[in-house]
Amino acid sequence: MSKRVNIYDLAVGGEGVGRLADGRVVFVAGAAVNDELLIRVTEEKSRYARGEIVEVLVAGEGRREPPCRYVEAGCGGCDWQHLSQEAQIDAKLSAVEDSLVKLGSLEPPEIGYVEGPESLRYRTTVRVGILDSRPAYRGPRSNHLVPIGNCPIAHPLMDDIFADGFFGEANEATIRVGARTGDRLVIGHPNANNFEMPADVLVVDKKKARKGANAHIVEEAAGVEWQISANSFFQSSPEGAEILVGLVAEWLAKQDSGEHVLVDLYAGVGLFSGTVGDWFDKVTAVESSASAVNDASNNLGSHVAIHHMEVEKWIPELADVVIADPPRSGLRSEGVETIQQTQAPHVVLVSCDAGALGRDSALMTAAGYDLDQVDILDMFPQTSHVEVVSGWVRRN
Repeated sequence: MSKRVNIYDLAVGGEGVGRLADGRVVFVAGAAVNDELLIRVTEEKSRYARGEIVEVLVAGEGRREPPCRYVEAGCGGCDWQHLSQEAQIDAKLSAVEDSLVKLGSLEPPEIGYVEGPESLRYRTTVRVGILDSRPAYRGPRSNHLVPIGNCPIAHPLMDDIFADGFFGEANEATIRVGARTGDRLVIGHPNANNFEMPADVLVVDKKKARKGANAHIVEEAAGVEWQISANSFFQSSPEGAEILVGLVAEWLAKQDSGEHVLVDLYAGVGLFSGTVGDWFDKVTAVESSASAVNDASNNLGSHVAIHHMEVEKWIPELADVVIADPPRSGLRSEGVETIQQTQAPHVVLVSCDAGALGRDSALMTAAGYDLDQVDILDMFPQTSHVEVVSGWVRRN
């Protein structure tokens, strides 16, 4: 039975938020603020429900026709294709502010917004499902696969891989390209048997990549050539990486943060150690991923000490600055305790989830740090994902 709901907000995860007649909150994918919708309830819980759109009765002012034709077919790769650019920006600003206030118990400074890369054709890494040996994306909150012949978010270097690539016996694949070098790599999960790709594409299966096979691309960003292995993380575009480094560098320069010791936590392939780290006499990089540590060893200079371990197992050392770029789950209490033990007067936190930022902010405040600056870098247009750079100053 269909139910009529009004959408009054967007949740941190990107879904629309409304209320059912019985008072329960209902989350609806593909909704816009002020939509009047007819929905079908797909999931029932005691305190909330989830639904899918049957019909848009009255469109909210932020709704638009999605620029990607695969949205109508059920693709869930980009959850905000149906929102105008202005609506996306407003929603991201609102999500970060709400998280800082409600989860962080803070009165945040004015939140800055920094435009990221192009709104289309920007992603240099994508993960796809495989359907009949062809690439596909999953539906929203679903394992249903939607075949994709081209992806308007993916970098143009992926076009012929989407159009002509044959993915053999794999269940999933990761496509990675170097936008400025032309390098191309496809990783098959769990194998790459019988793949057919353009001649210049390096193909490797995930198992061999995990065992240290020489499978990487090179990307250029911030004047540095970065080795990025099949299983290593890098930002969604080189332009985005440069803007991110610029935001961090600008805040540290404004704070006159010192130039002796930098600690780079969750260092990845060394983006911050190899850029901002050049200001410092000594840099300590801590990273748990074996492939990322191998890349960092290739990417970074001799003044950087690289520790292959989880952040919570590293023995903290005194520092002038800590830069932390944790996974989506955030720093959590263990990461904040590690930062606290460095006694660093200045900390930069890079968060890729608004909820995690709010929770980490409460922990940072309790650990003796004050929030000085917050900027949203819009690294993922057409999606609800956020990248937030926050600067923290230790209280005396």
